[in-house]
Amino acid sequence: FAQNCPPPDPSPGLYRFCSDPRYLDLLEYIGTDIVELTGNHVMDYKAGALLYTLDLYRQRGWHYYASGENLAAARRAITIEHNGNRLAFIGCNRPGYNGEWATDTTPGAAPCDFAYIQSEIRRLRFDGYLPVMTFQYIEYDHYEPTTEQTEEFGWIADAGAVIVSGSQAHHPQGFNFSGAAFL
Repeated sequence: FAQNCPPPDPSPGLYRFCSDPRYLDLLEYIGTDIVELTGNHVMDYKAGALLYTLDLYRQRGWHYYASGENLAAARRAITIEHNGNRLAFIGCNRPGYNGEWATDTTPGAAPCDFAYIQSEIRRLRFDGYLPVMTFQYIEYDHYEPTTEQTEEFGWIADAGAVIVSGSQAHHPQGFNFSGAAFL
């Protein structure tokens, strides 16, 4: 969301996205509780728009993950207990195009630090949570996942995630199971 979000421009090659704050009503209407923010466009309208968006979510009591005010906040998993279910959500932005990644002092999306993510997923499982991991992965214009993508999603499943999902595909990609994990 950006306070200065212009009307959409369908010009080819112009991939800068924002949403007018009045469209937040739609998210309220559909009952939004959790927002995943791994995307390649979280910084299209710079730090101010991302911080504004996070504030809008906090005002409504919505949980968000995979982006934050700084690197520590962006990497932090959220945990939810509902009807006896203990879920954890964690995510990252794999490509880091156009400066989307958060740093120690600037907002943005969480980069994919696999050692950290695997350790955090193991900790969450030990604490009794069912981890859900989401990626903004590298965008490919084909249906089959790459060898690298299959390998990296597998690392996360092996660490204990019950769902590993990518939100990046320009083409729908298939699904698979790795042990009990849904990829």
